[in-house]
Formats: sequence, C-alpha cells, structure tokens
Amino acid sequence: MALSMFFPLISSVLVFILGVLVLRYAKESRVKSTFFVFSLFTAIWMFGTFMMFLNKGNVGLVLLWDRIVYVGVVFIPVAMLHFGLILINKKTRNTKFLILIGYLLSFIFLFLIPSKYFVDSAYIYSWGAHTKAGVFHNLFLVYFSIYIALWPIFVIKHYVKLRPSIEKERIKYALIAFVQYIILGPLGFLPAYGIDIFPFAYISGLLFTVIMTYAMVSYRLMDIKVVLRQSSVYLTSLVLTLIPAIFFKYLFDNFFPKYSYWVDSVIVIFSISIFPLFKERIYRFANKYFFSSLYDARTVIKGLSDKLGSTLETSNIYKMIAESLGGALHMKAICFITCGPKDKDFIISYNSGFALPNIIKKNDLYNTIFKEYVAKNRIIILDELKNDVSKQTKEIARALSKIGIEVLVPLNVKDKPIGAIALSAKESGDTYNNEDLDLLKIIGTQTAISLENALLYEETKKFNVKLVKEVEKATHDLQDANEELKKLDQAKSDFISIASHQLRTPLTVIKGYVSMMLEGSFGDLNQKVDENLYKVYESNERLIHLVEDLLNISRIESGRLQFNFEETDLTAMAESVIEELSESAKKKKLYLRFTPPATPLPKVNLDADKIRQVFMNLVDNAIKYTKRGGVTVKLEKVGEKIACCIADSGMGISTEDLPNLFKRFSRGADTSLVHTEGTGLGLYVGKMMIEAHQGRIWAESSGVDRGSKFCFELPLIIKQPPKAEPKKII
Repeated sequence: MALSMFFPLISSVLVFILGVLVLRYAKESRVKSTFFVFSLFTAIWMFGTFMMFLNKGNVGLVLLWDRIVYVGVVFIPVAMLHFGLILINKKTRNTKFLILIGYLLSFIFLFLIPSKYFVDSAYIYSWGAHTKAGVFHNLFLVYFSIYIALWPIFVIKHYVKLRPSIEKERIKYALIAFVQYIILGPLGFLPAYGIDIFPFAYISGLLFTVIMTYAMVSYRLMDIKVVLRQSSVYLTSLVLTLIPAIFFKYLFDNFFPKYSYWVDSVIVIFSISIFPLFKERIYRFANKYFFSSLYDARTVIKGLSDKLGSTLETSNIYKMIAESLGGALHMKAICFITCGPKDKDFIISYNSGFALPNIIKKNDLYNTIFKEYVAKNRIIILDELKNDVSKQTKEIARALSKIGIEVLVPLNVKDKPIGAIALSAKESGDTYNNEDLDLLKIIGTQTAISLENALLYEETKKFNVKLVKEVEKATHDLQDANEELKKLDQAKSDFISIASHQLRTPLTVIKGYVSMMLEGSFGDLNQKVDENLYKVYESNERLIHLVEDLLNISRIESGRLQFNFEETDLTAMAESVIEELSESAKKKKLYLRFTPPATPLPKVNLDADKIRQVFMNLVDNAIKYTKRGGVTVKLEKVGEKIACCIADSGMGISTEDLPNLFKRFSRGADTSLVHTEGTGLGLYVGKMMIEAHQGRIWAESSGVDRGSKFCFELPLIIKQPPKAEPKKII
C-alpha cells in the first residue's frame, strides 16, 4: 500500500480534531458551530477519498465512496462562505439571502449525487481511483466556483479596511489558510475528467489545520484555548515526518519504479531518523505556546478570597495577592502601582523583582497608559502591543519591555482607576494564555475592591481619632456647646458603626463570592439561581453605597473632600448617563429622552466624577419614582451658567415635603411605598457637591401625582477652585 494513500486520511483526522477543539473551547457560539460544520464536511471529503483509494480495484466500492465524498463536498462552498461572513461579522440581508441560496443548492446537488449523471464508472490511476464526472457534476462546478470565489472577496475587503492590529493579524492568517485551501482543493476535481495528476489537493486539509492552529495559538483567533498534550506532540511530529516521506515516495515511484523496494527502505530509515528531531522542536513549540502552568483557577480565586476577607491592611493584601499569583503563574516579578494622592505621581506600593524606584514621575506616556488602558479596564499584554504598528503603542511597548513588564492588570473601582498590577514574564518562558488572563481579570477586581475597603477603613480610623480629639477639646472649652457636641458624637458613632470593619469585611466577602458565581467561576447556574444571586448582589451593592454615602458626608463635613478640576463637556456627560441608565428605563417601560442644547455648550472646569455622581443620582431617582410615562433630561445655557433639568411624570412631591428634600435622611412621605431601599442621603450629598462648585440645586413639583423636576446650575467660570470647609452638622 503506497504511503500517499494515507495522505487524505491524515488530513481528515487533523481537520476533524481541529473542528472539535473549536466546538469545545471557542466562546462565540455561531463562530464555533459554523467552523465545526465546515471542518466536518472537509473531513468527510478527505476520509471518503482515502477509502476510495483503498478500494481502487473495486469499481463499485470506488463509486460508493466517491458519492460519500460528494456528500461533504457539495456543502463545502456554502459552509466556507457562512463561516467567513460570521468571522468578519458581515450580516446584511443580501449575505443572508446568499447563504440561504447556497444551502438550498447544496441540498439539490445532494439529492443528485446518486444519479449516474452526477458521477458514474471510474478512472483507475497508479496512485488511486476517481469516478467520472457527469453533466450534473459540471453544473455543480459552476456553483462551487462562484461560492468559493466569494469567500476571499468578502474577507479581503474586510482585511483592507482594518487598521494594523492583532485582529488584522488574525484575519491575515485565516486568509492564508483558506486561500491555499481554495487553490489546492479544487485540483481534486481534475481526475474526474481523466486528468492523471497526483492528488496534491489533499495536502490542503493538512496545511489548513497547521495555519489555523498557529493563528489560534499565537493570535487567539476565535478566542480558542487549545490544549495540547504529549499525544498531540507525537501526532504532529508524525505528520511532519510523513510529508517529506510521501513526497520522495511519489518522485521515485514515477522516475525509478524498478528500485521501489530499496527506495521504501531508505524512506523508512530516513523517517525514523528525523522523527526525534521533529518531536523535540514541536515539543518546545508546544511547551512555549500551548502548555500552561498547572493550577485550578477556581481554587486560586477561592483561596485568595478567604485570605482577603481576613484583613484590611494594605501591606497584607499586597503580600497575599503576590503569593497567590506567584504560586499559580510562576512569574519572575510582580509589583503594585497605585495612584498617588491628589492625582500626582504613581507610587510603587509593593515590588518583588522589578528594578523600579518607589515613585514613578507622571509623564505623557504613563498618563496615556492609565487613561487608555487602566481607566478603561483593559489588560495590557506586551505581545499584543508589539503587533500594533501605531507610534504611540510602539512607545508604550518599548517602555514596558525596558522595565520587564509583560502584563499590566488594571485596578478599578466603579470606573475609577486606583492602580495596576504589573507582572513580568513567566519563569518557564510560557506566554500568558486565555486561562491566565481570565484569572487576572477576576483577581484584578478582587484586588481593587480589597484595596478600596482598606483605604476606607484607614480613613474611618483617622476620622474617628480626629472626632474624638475635637469632642474632648470642645467639652473642655465650651460648656455651653454641650448639646451640639452630643449631636456630633452621635453622628460619629452612627458613621463608625456603619462603616466599621465588622460591616465592610463581610460585605466584601459576599460581593467577591457572588460575583464569582455570577461569572461562572464555580460552574454554570440555572436561571432561577442566577436571578436570586443577582438580587443578593444588588442588595449587597446598596449596603456598600450606603457606607460610601456616609463616608462622603463625613468628608464634606470634616473639610477633607478633595476635588480634581478639569475641562469637562457636560453634554457628553449627560449622554453617557442616559446611555448607562437606558436599560433601567426600558425594564420599567419608560421613555428616557435627552434634549440637547440648541448650540454646543462651552466646557466647564469642574470635578467630572462628582458632578456625574449628582447627575446619575437625579436621573436614577426619576426612573425609580416613575411608574408610567418617562423622564426627560434638558441641558441649556442660561446667561453665564449652564442649567440641567431632569423632569419626570412620576409620583410628584407634596408642598410639605419640598423644603426638606435636600436635608440628611429626609425622604418624601410616600416615597418609601415606591422605593423602599432609599436612605435620604443622595440629594443631601448632591447639594453639597453642587454648592462646592458655586452652583445651586432645587426641586419643583405641581403636587402629588403631577410629576417633578430636579434642576441644578453651574457657573461657566469658577473664579477659584473651592476649598472644602467643615460643615456644621444639622
């Protein structure tokens, strides 16, 4: 039996295995299902061809197996085009119609396969056999040629439009894999017309598998996590050994047929000698790109959660995270970069293995890293940056490479960047795979929450010390202020009892575990469990928000609230808030409209985070207290001020409640019947924020069930950045 006969069998097995891997590990369902279907049809083509060669002496079996071959072949053009359109996300009415027509034609040809007018009888060649093409086969070739030509047309158009990026590299390798398939594959039709050509067409399946696998491994094509083990190394080495063996066998059989026995002996010896070389190199390649550190992500996350729940000391948090990541990923170095006070320089809060100073001076490059990646919660992967040809990205890649940073994980709390975790390359030289990146995303979230809790705890302790001193001083110096001091002491006790370690620690642990369960870290959940867990998560979030509101009040009233003023576009801010809350309005079947100003508004120098918090709270309240109708947001310039009004068609406000709305813990008489979770702190905090910007805030309503309108004004020019002054507790 000639070695060349096994060529289509090898291609069939490898293509099918790749299709199964994609079906098992790819995340996007439509991509993985269409790729698997294409791979399955290709495997049928290749395997049927092998069986046809195996039975070349029996015309009846040749005819049977070639008809089985065409069961796969008639669907290959449309399956290929279908996968290509999904890969480039090309979804239009025309493309859907094109795919529908393609599958319809494939089924028509499928029913024509048994006819003698499709294929009949057989040609017998030295290398194998092939059936003779009939008139229906000629019609099929027309359809086949049109549809396989459409694939590169659509994909190349998409490729040309892409800017240099890792996505463009992915599409490039997919193009190479499919174009060679399109060029070599149709050569398999030539023997059906009596053309005696060695079936080089069947190498297309092997080349396709090799190129697509490289794209998946090196560029995360289809976001697949391919796992190779020792058996895969042997299989790949065997295939690479057989390729030159089959090639030389074919050459000598054609030019020196008399020496076939000696040639086969030499080829066998040659294959045995080069197999270990291939195996060694493939093993190195697989070890570098495929094998990951042996760890269970769920165990790492659970262990770290347990540890973080037992401490609120930042030094312990850094050490615990470094030990957990080091045990799982075995990187050479790790450090924690945190934002300095008042948004000045970056501080190296913990460092193990990096040659870095304790403070990194801010410059344009580091500002770009934090603004474009950390603030947007995007993990920086050095290998991906190197594939981007933009000047700015190259500068970032050079800077990180010089330091030795391989991965930079953002630390954000509610879209506020507080720092990043920097990791070096692994000790083994392995790249960071998808499993590693998923682990780092979850740990990044855990770390950010834990650090924020620790900082809040530190502020609470300092605030407690300060209040105690103030109370003692006031008690000795001002006997007549005894009643006021009691109120201050009570406010201190209330705040500390809510924001203390006994509340923050369990809330953090609850949030960590629930978020991991919702993200699927402990396995898939049914819909009912998922919905109930989400309710637990929301309730936990409300408790955390309550603590944060109380802390904001303490900062305002103690004069420790800090502002970060910058030029801000209020129109863009309004649009962002509307977009974020639109889903809440849709759930209640309310409209949420934004009336933009007639002319563009000038930018205002303000603290964007704090004003956005006020904006968000007012719109969110309007949605909560409106049962039908909707909410309208209006932004306009009034003289030397910018006014924003949020009007709703909700429950309205009574005349008695209007004067008390902006006081602490004050709520309307009937609001608790509509929204039970409110605390009466949101409007009070909002009033403090607006007044700190030299503006004003107010509410209007025609009465109960007549809707309400909340407005605030900000001056175009704030003469000097405000200093937070201690407020009298009322």
